Amino acid sequence: MSIKKYLDFINESVELILESDVIYSTKFRSALSKIDHPIAKKILDIENKDIPVQSNYFDLPVDKNDTVSFIPDRRAQQILTDNNTKEIVRFVGDQGGWLTHNLAENGSLFDALGYVPEGEVYKPQSTDTGEVIKKVVSPTSSKTYAFVKFDNGRQGVYNQQKLRKIDSSDQVWSKNRQEIKVGRAVRALLNTIGDKPLDKDIESFVNLYKATVDKLNDKFSLFDVVKGSDISFWYNCDNYYERSGTLGSSCMASVPARYFDIYVENPDVCNLVIFRSPDDTEKIIGRALLWKLTDGKMYMDRIYTINDSDVELFRQYAKESGWFHKKNNQNAAENSAVGPDGKSTNLDVTVKVKKGEYRNYPYLDTLKYYEISTGTLSTDNDGDCIELEDTGGGFTGNECERCGGEGTVECEECGGRGTVECSNCDGDGEVECGACDGSGKDSEGNNCGDCGGDGTVTCDDCTNGRTDCQECDGNGYYDCPRCN
Repeated sequence: MSIKKYLDFINESVELILESDVIYSTKFRSALSKIDHPIAKKILDIENKDIPVQSNYFDLPVDKNDTVSFIPDRRAQQILTDNNTKEIVRFVGDQGGWLTHNLAENGSLFDALGYVPEGEVYKPQSTDTGEVIKKVVSPTSSKTYAFVKFDNGRQGVYNQQKLRKIDSSDQVWSKNRQEIKVGRAVRALLNTIGDKPLDKDIESFVNLYKATVDKLNDKFSLFDVVKGSDISFWYNCDNYYERSGTLGSSCMASVPARYFDIYVENPDVCNLVIFRSPDDTEKIIGRALLWKLTDGKMYMDRIYTINDSDVELFRQYAKESGWFHKKNNQNAAENSAVGPDGKSTNLDVTVKVKKGEYRNYPYLDTLKYYEISTGTLSTDNDGDCIELEDTGGGFTGNECERCGGEGTVECEECGGRGTVECSNCDGDGEVECGACDGSGKDSEGNNCGDCGGDGTVTCDDCTNGRTDCQECDGNGYYDCPRCN
């Protein structure tokens, strides 16, 4: 349907349109609030009002000053309704996470999930999205597995740690978006409340709108490149303008600062590009790692933003800065990139950092493989590498030297016994009788009724002189601090 026919439909068939709350993006609202014009005030007053609209979720397109983007309200409501009743997820990573069709090992889980395995197991890509049909906890590993039907018609059972929930609000701002000239959009909105603006008023408003957006679009001034401890500072969600979008849902948004040591301790090759909020420059609305590759090229990694439309702004900033950027803004160990000239290419995405082990590790989207002996981060697991794809600060891959791959170590406090000598009785299992002060006699010279004349009683704090070890909670072992 052409824009003209679409607008005619809006104006002529309002009585057929269901009422919905009118929603604006932060950027669109901000632009309107800066315009001193009666039409701007009227449009602002419409927000959050339940009125008959066919288009909704209004936003500013990137690098344009004369259009407004929107999504058909019917489609927006469908997305929100579906995602309120369904759990929509994206598969992350590319190194396992699926259950094989081995009925001897996994048949009981398949039965519990109602999953019928057919053919080869489906190994999804990091861009695949789908619906969770059912979840179940494995009685042997205590891991949660989900039966997922993907949008491409394939299905399988996957470890929940390999799935990331997609927020429905993200989708209404990124899917099925259309654009319309701002004057037409404003006229259509005002018509829904019975307001018929004059052409000259629309024209004066549009001129002010363009000038305001041009000023707002000078956003490169809000970009900064930071390094060192500033990286861990800006990763922390306390410094986000709001916790939403891919920025807010990042698995590294609220982890300890030590997780970022491999970034912080290598300022010569690892920086962070941050995008400050125009409404509060002490907070950010986007970030992306910036690497200096071994061949000297600058490479901007996956981009995390509150608003999906700002991903393109990061790419434009990379282009202006003469950097390469990740071609597909997803979690995948790939070499495909886009150069400053806008052309796609394949890079040797390899970075040299200070070699050796770090206290903890972040979850990496692209440079997943770390060769400890050489200090090499890369996209290829072709050496003695560990895989940095653990949200708990650890790693997978090579056997941990501390625990030998067991994941647990013997408690040093109790020597693996799970108990320690009782401090109350010094391991004797008995303590001095309090009734007779250890004499064994009462005030009349008879045997003490509490201790029977022995002068000692059984210790209440232990069993046979030992108590549970507090260090390991009585297990005799604890999670390996080396590999988490």
